[in-house]
Amino acid sequence: MSEAATALALEDVVAGYGPVTILHEVSLVLGPGEVVVVLGANGAGKTTLFRAIAGLLAPRSGHIRLYGEAIEGRTAHAVTRAGIGHVPSGRELFPRLTVADHLDLGGRLCLPARRAELKERMFGLFPVLHERRQQRAGTLSGGEQQMVAIARALMTDPRVLLLDEPSTGLAPKIVISVFEILPLLKAQGVSVLLAEQSLTLGLSAADRAYVLDHGRIVLSGSASELANDRRVVDTYLGR
Repeated sequence: MSEAATALALEDVVAGYGPVTILHEVSLVLGPGEVVVVLGANGAGKTTLFRAIAGLLAPRSGHIRLYGEAIEGRTAHAVTRAGIGHVPSGRELFPRLTVADHLDLGGRLCLPARRAELKERMFGLFPVLHERRQQRAGTLSGGEQQMVAIARALMTDPRVLLLDEPSTGLAPKIVISVFEILPLLKAQGVSVLLAEQSLTLGLSAADRAYVLDHGRIVLSGSASELANDRRVVDTYLGR
């Protein structure tokens, strides 16, 4: 994929915490309007990867480019301004703030007219949030909280959305409703990088996939190719 056709590109990214290296020369690409899933068992390094892209963890080396613009080493708010929205694995909501408060927080970087437009779009994507807009986040169900976390990130008007483990702790029916927004985001030109433990769920939602194992990309290809590749299962089972 050429740089002109790349929404997000990582090249040989190394990152970790203190003396511990978690990511080892990770390279991947995400095209405009594409959904790409990073598959990996718990502890594979998916969240560290997303934190490095989002500016929450400075890479030790390597390059991260958003539509050709270098963003590695920038602060988290600068990365957000550049056009990357981040939905963390733990949701990280403010329990006492309402749904509307969270959307307003996400939209603070946008002009008022654009903020109002985005809020209406969020209520269109997640009708239940409109019903719950004055309800405190801490009183919502797990699925509703995940919707708030996604909507808050989308309120930053991102070109790329990082969606870290959205299915964790959710009932299967709720997971399906969350994943149904991915084709809608693609249609709006938003590229999505998704982290998932579930092979079936991740591959069913994505155009392409990477398999991360102990901080290294060990397999990559189209979702259909990897769905039929025994090596993916073997990686999960540690064979």
